[in-house]
Amino acid sequence: MHLVSWKNNKFKILNVTIFKLRNTSKGIRFYFLGIPCYKSAKEVSEFMKEFELNKNFDTHKSDQQIENFLKPYNRLTLQKDNKKIGFLATEIYDMGGHTKCIKDLIVSLSNDYEQILFLSKKSASIDNAPISYNIIKKYAQIYGVDSNLLFLKKKCKDFCNKIISSNIKTLLVYIHPDDVFGTAVLAYLKNTTDIKIIYFNHASHYPVLGMSFADVILEGMPTTEKVTNEKRGFSNTKIIGLQSLAKDDTKYFSKDELNQLKNNIGISKDNLVTMSGASSYKFFDNNASSYFTMIKNLLKKEPRLIHVIISEFNDKQKSIIDNIFEDEKDIKKRLIFVPYQTAFDKYFQCADVFIDSFPVSSALTQIDLMRNKVASVVKINREIPEFSFHEYQMPDYPYMFEKVEDMENAILELLYDETKRKEIIEKNYEFWLKTYESSVVKDKYIKIIEAV
Repeated sequence: MHLVSWKNNKFKILNVTIFKLRNTSKGIRFYFLGIPCYKSAKEVSEFMKEFELNKNFDTHKSDQQIENFLKPYNRLTLQKDNKKIGFLATEIYDMGGHTKCIKDLIVSLSNDYEQILFLSKKSASIDNAPISYNIIKKYAQIYGVDSNLLFLKKKCKDFCNKIISSNIKTLLVYIHPDDVFGTAVLAYLKNTTDIKIIYFNHASHYPVLGMSFADVILEGMPTTEKVTNEKRGFSNTKIIGLQSLAKDDTKYFSKDELNQLKNNIGISKDNLVTMSGASSYKFFDNNASSYFTMIKNLLKKEPRLIHVIISEFNDKQKSIIDNIFEDEKDIKKRLIFVPYQTAFDKYFQCADVFIDSFPVSSALTQIDLMRNKVASVVKINREIPEFSFHEYQMPDYPYMFEKVEDMENAILELLYDETKRKEIIEKNYEFWLKTYESSVVKDKYIKIIEAV
């Protein structure tokens, strides 16, 4: 237990809340020992509530509001070191795509630049990402604060002064989509310095704050670039793809090792294994799940099949799953739930066929499957293209489909035909080497950093 902590807008001593902040309809309310005694930044509070309801990908107005809130600006003269770059993130995790992007890029660039990671939720990052935090610390400095929206202008300026004094020439941005503090930092830097801002669009299926202040916006694939161009209203985009591990950094487990893991989670040698893994929301559409309905159909068609799903579901989501399997309770016994795994490679390699999540796809997962040499079947979402990440596959990938029925048939085809599985695994791995392997993507980043 921490003696003193600031987390989730609460300041605690010996786990006793001394004061906290809370958004209210009248502004940000300050509580001392549970007693409301201060209100501030009504403007910011109202802005946050408005943005939470926003479904529009064009967030120019929101960025402008934050920029105006920080006025006046004074241009600063600063010295920059061409071999120093920074990363700005709200928070990091031991699970989650954007942390992996930050960590892998920092590791790969460690021989090319001196690096510093700036965090606006440092304590939460240390608590929730001890593994990632310690890996990053080996290759980059880490500076962080525990930001809140009380005294936003002063806190933002102090944080920016630390960034400015580090003499970085470029800042790569991985803030959360709704990070007001992080966006304020970008607005301040843009209006007072010539530090170049490269915004990595890791939350491509959400409205996001802060893109207005970017010199370059990095996109994963043509569809997300089109969304940014047409729906967000920014044309300063470049497609970078995603970065994976170096070629020799993946361990491939023996058949005996994989059989032992299978046995541990209730899979016998005679079973066929399909698998999925993603954040739980990616499997549901409001109160329904076409994904779990398809899984039920697959389990009904193939009695030897076990389906493993790596995720963690809330009570509402569990209820939806239970309702889908209500009339097939015996079949549900062949559905195995595994919690999130930081060391997921071994689990992935247990799968005969990996099934993409939908309606929201999983980009990094697809690339990890290529690296792990696992066959996968991918869902295309034409109705909501920002939810579809099929373009991370090779062009004309034969196992990606718009219709659930076609996807279902392809899964069974690959399960039954080991030759076809091996063929697509080999093609996927060669595509991964040319497209996503660490050094290949690192070289792309260096060209962009040097050109901005």
